[in-house]
Amino acid sequence: MSFFSKHKEKDESTFEYSYSNKHALNYSQRYQAIFVGITIFVCSALSLYYSLFLKTPFYYVALFYLPITLAGFWYGVKAGLCSAFYFSILLLLNSYMGSPGLLLHEIIQIVIMMLIGYAIGILKEKDRYSERVIEHQAYHDLLTGLPNRLSFEDSLQKEIEQAKEKKEKLAVFLVDIDRFKYINDILGHLVGDRLLVQVSKRLKLVFSENALLARSGGDEFLIVVPQIIDEQQIAEISKKIISCFKKRFLIQEREVYLTISIGISVFPNHGEDAKSLISNADIAMNMVKGIEMNAYRYFSTEMNKDISEKLNIANKMRQIVEEKRFDDFELHYQPLIEVVSGKIVGVEALLRWNHPEEGLLYPNRFIKVAEETGLIVPIGKWVLQTACAQIKKWQETCYPSLKLSVNISEQQLRDKDFFNDVVSVLDETGFDPSNLELEITETVAMNNSGRNIEILGELRRVGISIALDDFGSGYSSLNYLGTLPINILKVDYNLVKEIPFNIKNSAIATSIISLASCLDYEVVAEGVETEAQLMFFQQHRCTYIQGYFFSKPLPPDELETLLYDEQSNVAFVEN
Repeated sequence: MSFFSKHKEKDESTFEYSYSNKHALNYSQRYQAIFVGITIFVCSALSLYYSLFLKTPFYYVALFYLPITLAGFWYGVKAGLCSAFYFSILLLLNSYMGSPGLLLHEIIQIVIMMLIGYAIGILKEKDRYSERVIEHQAYHDLLTGLPNRLSFEDSLQKEIEQAKEKKEKLAVFLVDIDRFKYINDILGHLVGDRLLVQVSKRLKLVFSENALLARSGGDEFLIVVPQIIDEQQIAEISKKIISCFKKRFLIQEREVYLTISIGISVFPNHGEDAKSLISNADIAMNMVKGIEMNAYRYFSTEMNKDISEKLNIANKMRQIVEEKRFDDFELHYQPLIEVVSGKIVGVEALLRWNHPEEGLLYPNRFIKVAEETGLIVPIGKWVLQTACAQIKKWQETCYPSLKLSVNISEQQLRDKDFFNDVVSVLDETGFDPSNLELEITETVAMNNSGRNIEILGELRRVGISIALDDFGSGYSSLNYLGTLPINILKVDYNLVKEIPFNIKNSAIATSIISLASCLDYEVVAEGVETEAQLMFFQQHRCTYIQGYFFSKPLPPDELETLLYDEQSNVAFVEN
């Protein structure tokens, strides 16, 4: 059964309403056909009566215009012309039997009837074409020409009904292009649109006619494959989808390589209606997205538990923000060590949550939820204010030039009041901007790049340092370093952890340090945990290190003890 030949219902609310609406339209067409047939019969009978008995050809010709008009108006050009042709023959017969001397007049009448039937039919055809265009646009994606999500849900529901009758399985695949927003921001939306068109063409080639393919919106595509036998078949289909993305895409002489994340749900295991199957496939896709590239995952009930946990965390954090109970959070500080001297020169503020039921929670449990809900904006402001006040206290008592590093999320950078909030915190706490470092990731910097770069530039102008975190991972590109208003590179922990035994990672780290030196950037190596790693970064003149080799993140009182300890300023000590 081809997806592209399936009938599309006109109502989007429920399948039942669409079904009844369709049959109401059929009944209307039947009544129209009956009415036209009766009109033709009556007009034909009256024309014979007028012609044979009353001998008034000029009057009965007017009877023909009504059925011709109705046929053309309701059924189009062919019906209008056929009706006009029928009455033309009838007119000639009547003229022959009744008044043969008026042949020229009859020919003129025939021409008029043909023109009426054609003209009204053309108007009807244009109206029908407009309706078809509107209906197509309502149920299809304008960019790729694929069915849209609404159409997909209707067709999927029909496939589910058939699978129920035949006791078969079907699988729903939700395909999401990784970091597509990044491509739009860097290469432009025109390139992004052309890329989506090419993606849709490749996906069409992968599947046979019995598969349903649609664009869900944005960078997501939906596919349903009926008559699934086992998980091995699903795995093979997933690998086929992934393989079609391994070949490069060529857009405006640019080579673009894409990776994807696939979420899979199976009927009837993961849902018995279209909406639940699509929703569960989406949940599975989000679980794999950001963790692996070119990977797929099946939906499981444990994923629902994860969703429930996220909702619970979001609700509790929202209560904290609304009630301004920020004391439920606390900050730990990890020292930043100068490699040459071994002295503490700064600290990085790291958020912790004293959860009422689960105890101390680390950021991996709640930061992503805070970002997704927008709660990171007020929480981030509290972090900055609390950290600045704490470091200012330490500056006044023991470390006059102690630096502070704070992580900034994309949601904070997007907030229209972010710059003013930072300046306000600095004024309130009396914290010197030159001692503040804000850490961002490359993705944060380049998403919505124009505005983000503008705000980062304003922060630099007031004296705040900007660090590019996790450098050397993901899509790090040397092309964009010159456009970003940064002055610090932080080498990614995943790169550092295998140094010096991983030759490739060591070479990359060496190149980053050399590049930073040429650009007059400082370099921080994150996650230094061994003496061998320390020696590597000492030999290659890295500026600073962080990691458990010197100290883990500590609560304020423990770090304060470390700051006052004279030995901590002159040697590397393993905790």
